[in-house]
Order: sequence, then structure tokens, then C-alpha cells
Amino acid sequence: MKKVIMSCAVAILTVAGFQAQENKTVKEESTVKRVVTKEGSDVKIKEIKNTDTESGAVIVEDNDKTNQEFSETTRKDSDNKVVVDDVVVDKQNEAMIAEKKAQQEAQLEASKREQAEMAAKKKMEYEAKQAQMQKELAERKAQLESRPKGMAKLKKD
Repeated sequence: MKKVIMSCAVAILTVAGFQAQENKTVKEESTVKRVVTKEGSDVKIKEIKNTDTESGAVIVEDNDKTNQEFSETTRKDSDNKVVVDDVVVDKQNEAMIAEKKAQQEAQLEASKREQAEMAAKKKMEYEAKQAQMQKELAERKAQLESRPKGMAKLKKD
């Protein structure tokens, strides 16, 4: 039993020793870019996560010197992921657009009625003026055709 425990302990320590010599560096930088686009009442939301990873290992010479020279090997990776890609309908904006459209329609109808009333009023004024002119024309004609007593009547050619 002691031999089994001792051999397991030795194995664990040797494996831990090998892993302890491995010096790795990992630098990860993440950037999230959010784009919001409004088209009418549609709101498009798109989030893109850009991850730049720089990983490497520190390589040390395999001798017992102190203050050893080391070198580092690095590898750069870049990864783009679309996190959110949604289209949302803005109900409040849609309601405001419908309300504004109804208001414009009401204004248009009121303007049409007003124009029709103005046209009818002008037509009545024009007809009244024409009747007045006809009346004045008839009076002038009667005045011109009437002759004082003793004068001969006009002859029509």
C-alpha cells in the first residue's frame, strides 16, 4: 500500500514539475460594436464582438544558470462573432406616424372644403355682378332709346 501511495505521489510531482516549466502567456482583447439603424418604424440592432487573442510561450534554455536569456513565441488570432441581430418594430413611432397621417388627411379635407366654399362664394358674386351689369345695360338701352316728345323714333337698319 505504501508503495502504491509513494508511486502516485512521485508521479504527481513529476507531472506537476513538467507542467510548472511551461510558461504560457495569453492576452485577450474583446471589443463589442453595436450598430442601431432606424428605418421608419423598424429599429435594426446588430452587435458584433471582435476578439483579438495573442497567445505565446516563454522559451528558456534548459540549463541551471540564473538570469537566463529567454525568447517568446506569439500567435495572433482574430475572431468576429455576431452576438445580436434583431429587427424591432417601434410601436410608439408607428402610432405617431399614423396619428400624423390622420392629422394631415383631416387638414387636407378641411382645405378642400374651404376651397369649395370660396369657389361657390366667388361664383355667386360673379353671377350677382353679371345680373347687375345686365340690369344696368337694360336701363342704359332704355334711356338711349327713349326720345323726347317731338323727336322721331330711331330706325333699325
